[in-house]
Amino acid sequence: MAAGLGQVISWYICTAVAVVFAGGRQLNQWRRFRKFTIEDGCLMLASCCLVADLIIQQYMWNRGMADMSNATRDDFIAIMQMIVPGSIFYVTSLWAVKFALTLLYKKIAAPGTKIQIVFNIMLGFLAATWLVIFFHIIFQCYPHDKRWSLDPEYQCSQESATVNYWITILTNIFADVIIICLPVSMVLKLQMKLKQKLGVLAIFALGIFVVISSIVRAYYSKRNETMLTCTVSMVETSIAIVAASLPALRSLVLGRSSQAANSYYGGHYELPSANRQAQSRIVTNIVGGSRRGQNDSEDELVKENRSAVSGERGKSIDSSSGIRVNTTLQMEHGPGQAKFRAT
Repeated sequence: MAAGLGQVISWYICTAVAVVFAGGRQLNQWRRFRKFTIEDGCLMLASCCLVADLIIQQYMWNRGMADMSNATRDDFIAIMQMIVPGSIFYVTSLWAVKFALTLLYKKIAAPGTKIQIVFNIMLGFLAATWLVIFFHIIFQCYPHDKRWSLDPEYQCSQESATVNYWITILTNIFADVIIICLPVSMVLKLQMKLKQKLGVLAIFALGIFVVISSIVRAYYSKRNETMLTCTVSMVETSIAIVAASLPALRSLVLGRSSQAANSYYGGHYELPSANRQAQSRIVTNIVGGSRRGQNDSEDELVKENRSAVSGERGKSIDSSSGIRVNTTLQMEHGPGQAKFRAT
């Protein structure tokens, strides 16, 4: 059995799983809404980069990456030539997934809230760090023939390689942790059924496995174990793509939570407010028909709850035809004031 063959098979399995989930997301999006979003584009970019990375790693394995000590000079040069494009595809794939998740969570947040500002800052941080890592990969060892030079005076700087290692590892893990924590804290405050909360949090929890994979990859990369580093990289990227694809496939995984065709853009769950002393609400629902809201989305991560929210009085009329109409009259009581709001 060729050295590292089992790991090579795992590369193909990881890539296949990621592509299936990403493709299922695109198919589900087009089937339901006949359009794609920026998040879809990011995940397709991530999938394409993963496939390109697989091709590069297969080529490197064919040239003897699993046993570098016995590789010929030509094979060694061929492997070193793939380091830059392989690293770029790896980073771009992961950052594309981070962009997709951040854009998704930003849409879940209510317009005009502070958490949307946080997500905007996160998008800027992701763009800046990707650019820094991208240019550092290209220029940390330039000209690139220094990577396979036999001249001790004409080789890559070890300090520069260490800087690139820590920049990539720290920004990758930091961004993953922030992307996990922000939506989880937001979902915990939503007034929705426990079953739905657990389902949504389970999707977010997949991000924890991405963080673990990043840490394991950093360990093997530091030890210069190239094959294991490549294997963990494929696992990490695959899990990230699957985690980002699941929200769009929520109706297939958890079942539909509402008969309405409106997405979460049509109505957010309500976040509790500490400034309200009392609150009255009248809700009227007329359910039926198939008319969609103006801002339909492929992601059914958050849906309107048909059950009454705590503190609500409501009616629900089921019908096989017609249009769903949600009318909310809400009165807020504060110190010396009363305020009505209709939605």
